[in-house]
Amino acid sequence: MSAATPEGVSEVERKYESCSEQQMPSLSGLPGVDGEPLIDSIQLSALYYDTTDLRLLTAGITLRRREGGDDAGWHLKLPAGTDTRTELQLPPDAAESGVDVPTAFTDLLTAITRGAAVNPVALISTDRERHRLLDSAGTTLAEVASDVVIAAIPDGSAGPDERVWREIEVEQGAGGQTLLDAINSRLLDSGIVRSDTPSKLRRALGDAVGVPSRPAEMEKKPRPRRLLREYLDAQLRALTHADVEVRRDTNDSVHALRVAARRIRSVLQMYGPDLGSSEAAEDLVRELRWLGQSLGGARDAEVQQGRLAAAVDEIAEMPDREVVRARLDEYFSGLVASARPRALATLSSDRYLGLLSALDVFVAGIGCGKGAPSAVEVTRALRMLTHSVEHRVKRARQAETRAERDKLTHRARKRSKQMRYTIEATQQLAPNRSERALDAFKDFQDVLGDYQDAVVSPQHLLDMVTDSRHSAQSSLGFGMLFHRELMIGDALAADMKQTWKSAKKVARKIWK
Repeated sequence: MSAATPEGVSEVERKYESCSEQQMPSLSGLPGVDGEPLIDSIQLSALYYDTTDLRLLTAGITLRRREGGDDAGWHLKLPAGTDTRTELQLPPDAAESGVDVPTAFTDLLTAITRGAAVNPVALISTDRERHRLLDSAGTTLAEVASDVVIAAIPDGSAGPDERVWREIEVEQGAGGQTLLDAINSRLLDSGIVRSDTPSKLRRALGDAVGVPSRPAEMEKKPRPRRLLREYLDAQLRALTHADVEVRRDTNDSVHALRVAARRIRSVLQMYGPDLGSSEAAEDLVRELRWLGQSLGGARDAEVQQGRLAAAVDEIAEMPDREVVRARLDEYFSGLVASARPRALATLSSDRYLGLLSALDVFVAGIGCGKGAPSAVEVTRALRMLTHSVEHRVKRARQAETRAERDKLTHRARKRSKQMRYTIEATQQLAPNRSERALDAFKDFQDVLGDYQDAVVSPQHLLDMVTDSRHSAQSSLGFGMLFHRELMIGDALAADMKQTWKSAKKVARKIWK
């Protein structure tokens, strides 16, 4: 994996359709804008890259090499919300000798491309009239671009060899949302409409792109089957997008990837045999468990560091506070630093890519199978999971030692997560009751999650004080932290029964 990953810049942009007869409306007098827009013209040319089956574009990602303008070079745009994308840039000569695309980008996109080659798919030229809206200090508040676009498809397979159209792009600058909305009103009032096409490349490729149609026979299957397929498909997309963010080392990306993997695993554990091959489902569950465990070190170290650092500040009589804080930083920084290479090695492994491919095959095949859980079977499954969680909570509360309680509570937590994600997957069968149940289960899982953190923390504290680099000066502070975590665990264990009782009461209404 390439070591150099460019920093991302958030880009908020709205796109509009405009015919050749429509004129750009006046952009003067908008909120915060000083005087008339600054207008200039530029010519842009961009070669777009994708896999043969357009996996990047299907995932809402564009990769291009642009010539002309202020930002010539390689651009990678990742989805980041409505009207928002994260743009990563590299200089025009960033591609290493012997490769067409910089490995910093191809490595980043491994989970999306599944290792397939990316090649040119379109050449798009743009004649742009740029209207920059400035404030009195000369700061760009927004940029409105009127574009005449000419798109050429290398082999003509996606439609006509050349497509020509006009569009308007509005990019947010320092002016914020208010100015963006004011520009939107000005354009709509002049008859210009919002575009349904999110990018020039998607419009250029036309019918070659699109959401794959659902098999006709699938529409005739019981609704739970369709919901489960859509849920698994959405979580697989979430997993691969989180993979990109893990490689970029963004906050909470490891957590997002593990949650998506856990959601998929929960559904396959409960309904896998109904949706496809039992053997395939079991293999996927095993591999998803391996993935979660392989990435656990990075996430757990981050959580524990934040937890104990906050505790140091909260204990009023903490002796040698700065020494304790420095030791925590030293210890956990080492754990995080060693966990990241292991996480990246996991995501670069053939085993991981094989898992993604197997998930693709399994999810795509759901519409072709004969078996399907009915609505009655779904409620039966939820009832069974409720009894299982109840049994595990009861056993945890009856534990005679902390060690036994820790182990049993962890088992209750895992089964509770499975139930929560199972409800989530078929939420549309009973939307309101399911939503209330999910809220209650979140509260219950928060208690169990905090308990698990309180269980893990003491072991880290023991590791720190037994390390040869530890100084006696911080020992008393670590002892206070150790005792605090034990007390927190005891208090949360006492809360577990009532929190579960509330969650169970709401969950039972789903199948009544």
